[in-house]
Amino acid sequence: MSSSDSITKAKQFNPSKVTYKAPLVNKRGGKSVQCQLNGSPIVLQFPLMLTWGIDERVDEQSGRVSYDMALQFENGKSSSIDKFEEALKKFQDKVLDDAVLKSKEWFGKSKLSREVAEAMMYPILKHPKKKDGSGEPDFERSPTLKLKIPFWDEKYNIELYDMEGKGAYLPEDTARKMGIEVPQGTRSPADIVPKASHVKGLLACTGVWMAGGRFGVTWKLVQACVRPPVRLVGSGQCHIAEDSDDDEMDTNLKKYDSKTDDSVAQYKEETVGPTFDDSDDNEEVEDVEEVEDVEDVEEEDEEEKLPTPKKKKKVVRRRKVVKSGE
Repeated sequence: MSSSDSITKAKQFNPSKVTYKAPLVNKRGGKSVQCQLNGSPIVLQFPLMLTWGIDERVDEQSGRVSYDMALQFENGKSSSIDKFEEALKKFQDKVLDDAVLKSKEWFGKSKLSREVAEAMMYPILKHPKKKDGSGEPDFERSPTLKLKIPFWDEKYNIELYDMEGKGAYLPEDTARKMGIEVPQGTRSPADIVPKASHVKGLLACTGVWMAGGRFGVTWKLVQACVRPPVRLVGSGQCHIAEDSDDDEMDTNLKKYDSKTDDSVAQYKEETVGPTFDDSDDNEEVEDVEEVEDVEDVEEEDEEEKLPTPKKKKKVVRRRKVVKSGE
């Protein structure tokens, strides 16, 4: 069977066919149960969904760093998303039923009621809490599915691509086997999957875990194609689309550009010239020039006729000056 044969589309996921392997006990005393679908690990291809980016978490006690990403279910946006959500709800119901049936094997309890199992289980789909302060989940609002990002020895073990399938992030070992340079450069997966991105890809169920009197189902991201959000400013790309409504205006502007210089000048005068009357400004300038000319003439005439300079007559409002003796 090829690897593609073991991949199931999320909308076609049938939880009734899920089986379990025997529980494994880890070094800390917890248990884990591998889930299988048709005899193989559960790998689902999920549709294009909204995500709020990759989050980093640091354990306060151990200092261990981990990463995860949440897929946002948006009701009514896509039939594939709606079917995926319904399949996960059915899967949760099955796990709860099987937890009751396998209570001895999983929890070491001879008997476990469904009500107690529900209180012990972390839900697969997480709904936001109600705003009334009760702390109860609000089932009227869309849930999210948490995916772990494989990370150990300071390395990420996931593959990210753009929407055309071109590599955006590849593990170093994978790139080396392919004989290529890593496409991400110095970027991390968190840089490639910013907040409000949309992703589609492959996720795997890593099984059911039991620890501290609680249990739940974990998932991890395997591959994803990333559609980052459109940033109108700072992207260096023009996002203004062509619009046929602009054609008429563009044609008219081209007609104006093709006119002669006189026509353009007339167009400018009609559309750009001032709307106020500036004739008063011209008259004021003429008055000043005329007074200066009269004063110059008076000084020249007085120097020829009299030994001492005579006071100049004051000229007011363009009044004609008449000298004595004429």
